[in-house]
Amino acid sequence: MGKILKKLTAIMLAVLFVIPATGYAAEVKKKPVAEIYSKNSILVDQKTGRVITSKEPDKQVPLASISKVMTFYVAQDAIKNGEVKKDDLVTIDKKMLKVSGSTMHLKEGEKVKFNELLKGLMIVSANDGAVAIASHVCNGDVDAFVDRMNAKAKELGMKNTYFINPNGLPIYDWTKKDGDPKQNHSTARDIATMTKNLLDDYEEETIAITDCKLDHDPSRDCNYYNTNPLLHMHSNVDGLKTGYTDLAGYCLVFTDKMNSDGKSDIDNRMIGVVMGNWCKEDRVRSANALYNLGENFETKLMCKKGETVATGNIDNISDLDNIDLQPKRDCYGVVKNNEDITEKVRYVKIDATPNEETTVAYLDYIDQYGDVIQSVPLVSSNLEHISLVSRVKLMGNKIKRLFNMDKTDEKKELPYTVVV
Repeated sequence: MGKILKKLTAIMLAVLFVIPATGYAAEVKKKPVAEIYSKNSILVDQKTGRVITSKEPDKQVPLASISKVMTFYVAQDAIKNGEVKKDDLVTIDKKMLKVSGSTMHLKEGEKVKFNELLKGLMIVSANDGAVAIASHVCNGDVDAFVDRMNAKAKELGMKNTYFINPNGLPIYDWTKKDGDPKQNHSTARDIATMTKNLLDDYEEETIAITDCKLDHDPSRDCNYYNTNPLLHMHSNVDGLKTGYTDLAGYCLVFTDKMNSDGKSDIDNRMIGVVMGNWCKEDRVRSANALYNLGENFETKLMCKKGETVATGNIDNISDLDNIDLQPKRDCYGVVKNNEDITEKVRYVKIDATPNEETTVAYLDYIDQYGDVIQSVPLVSSNLEHISLVSRVKLMGNKIKRLFNMDKTDEKKELPYTVVV
């Protein structure tokens, strides 16, 4: 009886030790949320798109004046395609003025340079300017411009975004007593995607405007004061756009240069998005929390094109055993000091005619939460020396795949050694 009690006691003690350890491990792997004030948020970097932190990033929410980032994007495309010019004079008509909210005080009949409208759009969040831009690009057809906005969103992979107008104002149906208004919708992740691509395509044109705390239009004798609160608080913040409606709350997408301290290997930016804050003060608090977190990260060269980063076996073929693997391009990653990053080689199936440019594997960099923060395709300089027998085997493997006869476990790892 005493022995049985001792065994039971030992088992109970083991369970008591195992349960907390398991819970702790699960807690460690959970990525923390950096801020508490917004309903939705995300922080990513421009070059690699690594998600540093997020809070309900895929929940669809009202977009408010963040919509104007897409209006600006489509307008820049129109300039690039030669449809309009920055110096075009836009004649203001009544339709452009039938909007409420923030304004650049356009007047019927005046002629305003297209580039000044773009400044008003991004600096003071001008609703009248947004309609004037859309009207000018599409020859008076604002709906056609909105179609371009939605097409651009689809092109960029913004799966949870749609636009009904170029300024983000809600449209109420006053014939109905109840019911939500029609309005632009998006997600924090989609907004980050839109901003990343805008900066990739039109960085100079965008930052030239969004980095201005105050702009003066001599032709209209108007001053434009930037509504971005972080621009006035941090020297390395250079954009981008505020937003507010009663339904959307206070929103902000901001950008800040990461290499201001010279620690990063290349220039890069953090992109922060906060949505649905109850007041302006909370918007600043949530944005600052993301900003402060981003300051802990640097952009580093993870591996260099052409250097051997791993050796391994391809397709279980002896002739392709222990071959050298090199990155196809320089690979940069956004990391914290002393961050626990692991490397893993992931092979792909190749055909019978590989050469030195054939991608045979990927080198993944994985953070402590199990997320792949960067991935680079690997090639091998050894592939030019493959024997005829090995090429026949590769061709046989390809034929098996064509007829779904390849029973190779895709998750089974082939032997490799990482040398980076």
